[in-house]
Amino acid sequence: MKILAIDTSCDESCAAIFDVENWKLISDVVHSHVKSMEKYGGVVPEIASREHLKGLPLAVHEALERGHLMPSDIDWFCVTHKPGLIGALLVGVSYAKALAFSLKKPFSACDHIEAHLFSPLLCTIEGKNPPSFPWIALVVSGGHTELFLVKDVLNYEWLGGTLDDAAGEAFDKIGKLLDLPYPAGPQIDRWVREHGTDEDRKKFYFPRAKTDKYHFSFSGLKTAVLHELTKMGSKPNDAVRLSVAASAQEAILDSLIEKVDKAAKEFEVKQIVVTGGVACNSRFRQKLPSAYFPAVRHCTDNAAMVGLLAGLYARQGRLNPMPWNTTASAR
Repeated sequence: MKILAIDTSCDESCAAIFDVENWKLISDVVHSHVKSMEKYGGVVPEIASREHLKGLPLAVHEALERGHLMPSDIDWFCVTHKPGLIGALLVGVSYAKALAFSLKKPFSACDHIEAHLFSPLLCTIEGKNPPSFPWIALVVSGGHTELFLVKDVLNYEWLGGTLDDAAGEAFDKIGKLLDLPYPAGPQIDRWVREHGTDEDRKKFYFPRAKTDKYHFSFSGLKTAVLHELTKMGSKPNDAVRLSVAASAQEAILDSLIEKVDKAAKEFEVKQIVVTGGVACNSRFRQKLPSAYFPAVRHCTDNAAMVGLLAGLYARQGRLNPMPWNTTASAR
């Protein structure tokens, strides 16, 4: 079975082809629309939707071309239908349904968070050993900060999530306060890694929110950074801005690691997994060396993880086709 997977949950048009029988990723294409968002300092949902209308057909064509395949060679279509930007999701869902309908092939919808959750298993397509179950898994990105207990393949329990801003969103908003270009998360990571010191990371103490159980909160941190910058009166120089960025990054990562460690101890789980866009952060990987971080290309949004998730369901006989006229799309 060859599955064509599509993801348009935010500002990347992603397409991949996954061979379930041979457990092989045939092609994996990501068309990023970050450049279109830079001048706005963030993702504009309407513009993201318009970019997908242009970018998704190109991504699908490229995925087929790389695999030397025709659309008729695809056995099943799978698409992310939640969570994400409603308009962007609708573009992907409508496109996948139209392809499936025209070719008289089945299609299914997948959960974006669940795809991230099992993205560590993408290493198996390269013949590598995945992390051993059970996991304490953190899915952390610009839109999500969710903690899970993963007992086995497709068997997991949600433990908690963010009460307000996601961790990646906090990075981007703090970066905007520091006049860094979008996306600010990677900019902060690179800036602090290349020029920051331990003194910079300790220069300012920003709050680590105290939340119930396994929930997270980052809106207070963003406000604390704003207040600190406001107190300075004039625009801070680059050295001060660097110290603020480094200190804020430590606060975000400390909050994440605290909850992860707490869950690992309570459930007596040794293996920690971190995925999602924020898992690309080099300081995060340095501060949590015992954790399993997927390859960077598998942490950011991609369709390979969607195809793999569909493949996992197919192997268990649980990949159920959805009717072409379904209204269960971007909810």
